[in-house]
Parts: sequence; structure tokens; C-alpha cells
Amino acid sequence: MRRLVIGALLALGVVLALSACQRLGGVVDVAAGEHFSCSLHDDGTVRCWGDGSLGQLGDGTTVSSEGPVRVSGIGSATAVTAGDQHACAVLADGTARCWGSNGAGQLGDGTPNDSTTPVAVSGLSDVVAIDAGRWHTCAALADGTARCWGDGWAGQLGNGGTAPSSTPVAVSGITDATAVSAGSTHSCAVLADGVAQCWGLNDWGQLGDGSEDSSLVPVTVTGGGDAVDVSVGYNHTCAALADGTVRCWGQNPYGELGTGTEGWTSVPVEVPGVAGAVAVDASGEHNTCTVLADGTGRCWGDNPFGQLGDGISPGTGSGTPVTVLDLDDATTISISNDHACARLGDGTARCWGSNGYGEVGDHSGAPQRETPVAVLAPKLVGTVAETVSGGDHTCARTTAGTVACWGDNLRGQLGDGTTTDRPHPTTVPGISTASALAAGNRHTCALLADTTVRCWGDDYYGQLGTGTTHPSGLSTPTAVPGLTGVTGITAGWGHTCAVLTDGTARCWGYNADGAVGDGTTAHRSSPTAVSGLTGAVEISARYSHTCARLGTGALRCWGLGSYGQLGDGTEVTRLTPVAVTGITDAVALTAGGYHTCAVLSGGTTKCWGNNGMGQIGDGTTTFRKTPVVVTGLAGATSITGGHNHTCATLADDTVRCWGFNNVGQVGDGSAVQNVLTPVVVTDLATVASLDAGLYHGCAVLDGGTMRCWGRNTQAQLGDGTTANRSTPVGVVSDR
Repeated sequence: MRRLVIGALLALGVVLALSACQRLGGVVDVAAGEHFSCSLHDDGTVRCWGDGSLGQLGDGTTVSSEGPVRVSGIGSATAVTAGDQHACAVLADGTARCWGSNGAGQLGDGTPNDSTTPVAVSGLSDVVAIDAGRWHTCAALADGTARCWGDGWAGQLGNGGTAPSSTPVAVSGITDATAVSAGSTHSCAVLADGVAQCWGLNDWGQLGDGSEDSSLVPVTVTGGGDAVDVSVGYNHTCAALADGTVRCWGQNPYGELGTGTEGWTSVPVEVPGVAGAVAVDASGEHNTCTVLADGTGRCWGDNPFGQLGDGISPGTGSGTPVTVLDLDDATTISISNDHACARLGDGTARCWGSNGYGEVGDHSGAPQRETPVAVLAPKLVGTVAETVSGGDHTCARTTAGTVACWGDNLRGQLGDGTTTDRPHPTTVPGISTASALAAGNRHTCALLADTTVRCWGDDYYGQLGTGTTHPSGLSTPTAVPGLTGVTGITAGWGHTCAVLTDGTARCWGYNADGAVGDGTTAHRSSPTAVSGLTGAVEISARYSHTCARLGTGALRCWGLGSYGQLGDGTEVTRLTPVAVTGITDAVALTAGGYHTCAVLSGGTTKCWGNNGMGQIGDGTTTFRKTPVVVTGLAGATSITGGHNHTCATLADDTVRCWGFNNVGQVGDGSAVQNVLTPVVVTDLATVASLDAGLYHGCAVLDGGTMRCWGRNTQAQLGDGTTANRSTPVGVVSDR
């Protein structure tokens, strides 16, 4: 319901990490609708939050959201606007898309049908400004003409009639418009010479021509030609002038004209005490806000939900401008009937007022906010129970059994039906009862509650277990035929393994080094029994070797042995399982790239194999063919191995890591490349589970939130960036 003129994109936003979530960053502009809000971002995307019951969030659902969700199919937007229950965006090619409620044709697609995703406005091109009103929408075009569509009963379409139109109609006589604004029952435009013209209902003088006569075509607002911005509310209108003052006219029962006096006026009157105004928004039913050149905001009028932002108790309005608290760097402001939002110079956003639908965007659940609060990026959807890290992708399982993945998607390893990389968690369709996950280099598998397995991603070697190979991969979950009774799964570089209820194991995929364990080096596209293995309760694979923990506490390993990673005292590759020397009481196990580690019953940890980067943790870089104790690590409860680094959780729920640290995968914030003994991972406490990928790691915290660190070239850390992180950052969702 506010005017937005397309211009150069503002400075890039800074994404700031919070304890469980992050501020919404990269914001270029904001728009406040009725019980929902939207933001335009520097990458051309649009996000909305709050009430979604009529599809006004644009994400293909009618689900409301306390945090921003991405509007489907919008990737080159230059402007966004929000009406009562619909929103619109202008794209870089000059076309417009709208979504949400459409009972009056306000989406402009020629139908009366609501839409949960953006639809093209029919026949509209070369758009330079757009504004969504209550039940209609208006746009200014590059040729200076204006078009409106939707409800027209009061003449608010400006075409000389009162009939509604579900497609754009030309506003009569407008040939040089630079901006438009749509309200409830009237509309206005600013012309190139600074003159403002309005049309529609005028029973309170809201057209500003000195009369109370409604008009089906534009009439000139009294007072000259120096307007730079105009905004239309329900029954009042305001304009920002070139000299930095603001003038308002129309209805005034709650002080929405800002003059400090009672009574309405049909001609513009100056709002006292406002200087340096750069924009004004009168889209609230009985309130108005402006942003000043110094970055501060002023609001006036009704205040039942704290929408004036001055911290005064809701219900206490003001007939003169009051200062919005905690705003000193605002660049734009947008208001609705009961809440407001501002974009700040650092690319973040703040909102205040009513929050009954989550429209403030702070995830608080508070019914209202009397002062501005930061809009937060959404948390990972659901409470996280487990995380797994692949080559350059990550997946999480929620307590509800759903799965979301993000990062590299070259072979469809994110499972969303595409090969498009994702910077935020994206739900894997068709998975709702997952009980465990495994991530290989470029494939992923889920164990379901019915003890069957689904896999997706790279299948060059048959690692999806379907009985054949798919060199380009499969981008959606596919059942592993004939495999039931599974209790645990693991994924290596190009192979996959499962432990069954009877203590045996099945493996499939890449087998040139014997990682499948069937006594051959032939690749297997279907689950194949590991020779001679019984009594297994846990299995782990990483590059080209596999290990299993038996119920007795003994360990068996097989596959590539050239670095001593099988732990049998040799560097010999084994095609079937061999016993790890000296381990009889293991309680946890991990296979790294070319090394292996186990936690013993007393909390001692031992590792063996490649140690060139210190990944064994004994303070040396000497390769070990049999297990050695990790230095200074006591009370370990779990262990996970990356390619050349290792991490463990301790009984105090903290995490220690060691080994290769070229991209921050050790997580201590240091620049030391080879960390030879365990160091504390920064800013992690109450860790519930942990997993290391090739060069990154992620932890699930008590409460079900996530933090990740290390390599981030494919956005596998889930923080919305591709910057490597040497300390943990929060994972955020883009539902």
C-alpha cells in the first residue's frame, strides 16, 4: 500500500549472526501489508512473512509464517509493494507479477482467482513504479502513462467508470506520471513537473482539490508542483515536497494529518515539525509515517497496536509527529493499518506494531511491538534431530521425520527434484518418516521408520542401490529395492552401507578398493552382503574404506588400506573385514578420509591411519597402522571424521576438533593449518549431535538448532553466504 519507484539498488546488506537465528540481510526495500510484510533483496528475490491465509506470502502455500519465506519464481525483482491481502513485484524486464487475494481482480491476470504464487499482470510492460492498495493496484509506465486494475466502484481506477477490471486500464489524461499510489477508494499520481493528481472517492476531501466531489478521472491537488512523493491511505493523503516538508489532506479523526488539530481538510496542510522528509507513507487507515534525510522516522495518528513506534502504550495516539525509537539509519519506511517496517542502511529491516500473524518478523510470538525490532531470517523449519555433512552439501533430519538439504546440488544430492544449488535448507519431498541420514560425496540416503532406505544424488557407481546406474544422478528419493530390516546407514565417497537387524551388513556402489566388502573389486548397484560380518551394531564409511562396530566392542574394517586406516598393522587393502588391533571396547566409530577413530568405553579416543595433517590427534604427523590415543581428549561421547580432520563431542556437550584446518574446519577461529591435538570449537555448547563432511562440520544443539563451520564454497553451511567460516554460524531456512 505504499509507493515504490524503481531506482538503483542500495548498498548490500550485512548478515549478522545471532544465537539461534540471523537478521534478515541484503534488504533493499520493505512493504507492509495487512497482517503481512515483504522485503526486496539485493539479489532480486522477494521474501514475505506474516498472514499467508490467502497466498499473500507467495510461496505456493496458504501457511502463515513468523519468518521470511521466499516468493516463488521471483529472481529479478526491482520493486515490491503490499496491499491489504495481495502483493506485487516489478521485474527487471519491466513486467509485473502479483499474488494473494484476487476477488476484485487486483492481481491483474484477467481472473478473479486467488493465487499462492506470482502471476503475470496481463499486457503490462515497461513498469517504473507500482503500488498495491486495498482491493486495487496501480502502476506508472516508462511512457508516463498510468494503469490501474481491480475494484473500481468509487472511480479509483481513474478510467472514467466504476466497473472493476481484472486487467490494467489506462488512467484518463495521465501522460507524464513518475509515481503512483493506490489506497482504499482513491488513487494518486505524481507528474514529472511535481504536480499531484488524484481520483476516486472524495467524501472527506482526500483528493485535495478543495472540494468534496468524487471524481472518476484525475483532478489536480491544490498547492503547486513540488511533490516528490505521494501516498494514499483509506480516506487521507499525504505528499512529501521538494523542500523536505510534508503536506496532508482528507479525513482526520485520529490525527492522521499530523497538524495537531481536529477536523478534516480538502486542501493540503503542512505537517508541523517535519523537515528533511525524503519519503512519506499514509497507507495506514488512520496513521502516517515519514523518513527524514538523517535516517530517523516520524509517525503520527492512531496507535492501537504500537504502530507509531515511539514506545508509548498502545492506544495512545498522537495528532503530531513523534519519533520512532531505535531508528537512526532508515532509508525507506512502509506502513499498514496496524504495523510498520523500515529498511536500514546496513541492509537489514525493522518492524513494529501488531504481530498477531508474525508480521513483525522477529519470531517472538509477542502480540505487538511498540518499538522497532529486527526482522530475523527464518530458523530451519522444524526441530533438528540429526545433521549429516557430505562433500559440499549438508542435510538435516527433524524430530518430525522430515529432511532438508542445502549446498552443492550438481548430482541432485539435495533431493528437491532439481540440480540447483541451495544456500538455505530446502525440504526433500516425499520424506516424512526419516529416522537416520547418511551423506556421501554427492549422494544422500535416509533410513525410514519402516526400516527401508531411500537414496538420491550421484549414482555413477550404483551408490543409490537401485540395481542399475544413473551417471547423471537422481534428484528425488528412490527406494533401495529389497532392503528391509535396516538399523543404521552410512555413505562413503561413492558407496553406501547398511547394518541390518540380524547384525549383518549390506554395501553397494564404488568397489575398486574393496569398500563393499564382498571379496571382489566389482562395483555393485544393489545391496551386497559384507563377507563374514556378523554381530554388527554400527557402520561407518568415508572415502574408500568401511568399518563396523560389533556388539562386543570389537571393530572390523575393509577396503583401501594404503595409509594403515584399517588398523590391522598393515598398509594392505582388504576385500573382506579384518579385525582392528587392540580394540575390544569401542562404543562409537568413525571412518575419515584415510583414517579411522573410535571412542572406547571409558571415554578414551583412539585413531589410526593417515596423519599428515594431524588428524589422528596424537601431537605428531606420523602415520599410524594401529590405534593410538588422542592426546588430551577425555570423556568423549561421539566421534566424526572429515577428509583430513576429526571432531568429537565430550560429556560436557562441548566439541573438540583437530587436523587439517585450511578452511576453518577445526572451528576454533585460528589460522593454524595443521592442528595436531584437539582444540575447542568456539561458541558451541549443549551439543546434541555432530557430523563432519569433507571440509566442513555441523552440530545440532539442545533445542534443535544448528551451527556449521568450515568450507562454504557451495553454501553448505546454510547461512546464506559462500564465505568460509572458521567458527560456527547459524543455519537459517528459506522455506
